[in-house]
Amino acid sequence: MTNAIYWDTSALLKLYAPETDSSDYRRLLISKPEPIAISTLHFVELYYALVAKECRGEIQPGAAKLLFQSFRRHVDERRYMSIEVDAKATAFSCQILDQCMGIANPIPLRSLDGLHLGPMKSAGVTQLVAADLRMKHAAQAVSFAIIDP
Repeated sequence: MTNAIYWDTSALLKLYAPETDSSDYRRLLISKPEPIAISTLHFVELYYALVAKECRGEIQPGAAKLLFQSFRRHVDERRYMSIEVDAKATAFSCQILDQCMGIANPIPLRSLDGLHLGPMKSAGVTQLVAADLRMKHAAQAVSFAIIDP
C-alpha cells in the first residue's frame, strides 16, 4: 500500500460537506492517481464531523446521515483502502508521539492525530493530505510527505 495517499479526516470531510476550499481538495483528488488510504477511525470521526456541521447549521438537517451513507457506499465500492488500527499501528502511534516530543520545538500531538499517523506508518504509507495544521506539522516532523491542494 506504499503508493497510497492517506487522507486525514480534516481533508476527507471537504469531499463530502461543502467548505470554502472543498473545490481545491476535489481537484487534488482528481489529479492524483494513487489510491486513497483511510483508517477505521474515519468511520467515527467523519460521522461526528458531519453531525457537528449539521448542528451548527452548515449543512441541511438530515444531510449528515445522507453524506455519511455516501462515504460508506464509497468504502463498499473500494474507492478507499482501509487500514486497521491494530496493536502494531497503536505502537507506532506512541513512537510517533515520542518523536514529536523529542525534537527542538516539541509538537504536542493529539491522540486522534497520532492514531491516524500510526496506521499510516504501519501500512507503509508515506504521503498525507490534511487540512489540519498541527497534524501536518507532526507528520512532517516524522518524515511523512505532505500533499497540499
